[in-house]
Amino acid sequence: MTRNVRKLSTPLRGKDPDTPLAFSEFSQVPHLILLGEAGSGKTHLFREQATEEKAAYVTARAFLNVPANKIYGQSLYIDGLDERRAGRGDRDTIDDIVGHLFEVEPKRVRISCRIADWLGETDLAALNTYFIQSSEPVVVVLEALSHDEQVEVLGARGAQATSALEFLAEAKRRGLDDFLSNPQNLLMLWAVAKDGIWPANRGELFELATRLQDFPDGDRLIS
Repeated sequence: MTRNVRKLSTPLRGKDPDTPLAFSEFSQVPHLILLGEAGSGKTHLFREQATEEKAAYVTARAFLNVPANKIYGQSLYIDGLDERRAGRGDRDTIDDIVGHLFEVEPKRVRISCRIADWLGETDLAALNTYFIQSSEPVVVVLEALSHDEQVEVLGARGAQATSALEFLAEAKRRGLDDFLSNPQNLLMLWAVAKDGIWPANRGELFELATRLQDFPDGDRLIS
C-alpha cells in the first residue's frame, strides 16, 4: 500500500512541513529518515519498499551484528532506531550505527524512528558524519491514514468494502475517530468491534485487544 509522507522543508530548524507526497517519490534520494508515531506503519512500509527495490531490510537491533560483507554496497533499510536505543545511551547507539555504515558503504540508506525518540539536530549531526559524503538525508514524517487507506488496511484483513465503510462510519459516530488514522489502533479497533464490543477509550481498547487470540503481540507488522 502506498503511504504518504510529509517532507520537513528545513529539518534542522523545524519549520513548517511541505505538501504530502507518496513515499515512493523519494526512491532515488540517497539518504532518508522516516519518522512516525508508534503503530503508524513504518515497519510495514519499509519491508514493502525494500522488497520492491530489492534492497536489504534489517532492524536497527540487528544491523550492528550483520557482517559488512553480507550487505556491502546494497541499498539499506534500517528499521527501528528507537528500539535499538532501548536500555542504551543515545549517543552510543548513533555512533555505533555510523561506524558500521562506513564499513558497509551502502548505496542508499533509509532509517526509521519513532517521532518521540528522534533527537532532531543531535541525531542529524551524528548521522551526517557518514551522510555528508554524498548529501544530507531527507527527513520525512509518515502521514496519518486517509479514509481510502483505512478501507484498504481493513480490506487486507479480509473486510468487504461495505463492511469496512459501515465500521468506519460507526466508529466516527461513537467519537472514536482518533483510532482510525493509525494502522495499529485501527486494526485493534476492528478486531474488537467486529464482535459488537466498542471500547470507550484507548486503555480499554488495548485491554480488549490483548485478550484476542487473533491479534498477537500488538500486530508487529504494522508498527
